[in-house]
Amino acid sequence: MIVIIPLCLIIGLLAWRLRPRRFATRASQLALLATLLPPAVLALAAVGFQLIYHASGVISVAASANALFVAGLIFIGLGILVLIGFALFKKIDIVKSIGFGLCLAFFITVVELGVLEWLGGV
Repeated sequence: MIVIIPLCLIIGLLAWRLRPRRFATRASQLALLATLLPPAVLALAAVGFQLIYHASGVISVAASANALFVAGLIFIGLGILVLIGFALFKKIDIVKSIGFGLCLAFFITVVELGVLEWLGGV
């Protein structure tokens, strides 16, 4: 918990710096959605599987929830690689949108980790 609070503060400050403009282009809106939606959907699915597993009376983290959590981390890693690719081509507006989406996705992943561990009884 000592590490998570400063990490969330750093993510929040970085997200504030990378927030999209008021009139963002269509490409930057799509880049934000493509970066944010897959990890968010996987996080919801992982918490759902963990709730079902927890309702059966077993006090541990479900293997399916762990697999979905790791898949979400892989999507974040792929987003970082795409961010580097767009940065090399100097598409600044798209890079800022992807960075903002990655900040939000990472924040969702940190919250997901806490919820999964709480439900798992760890």
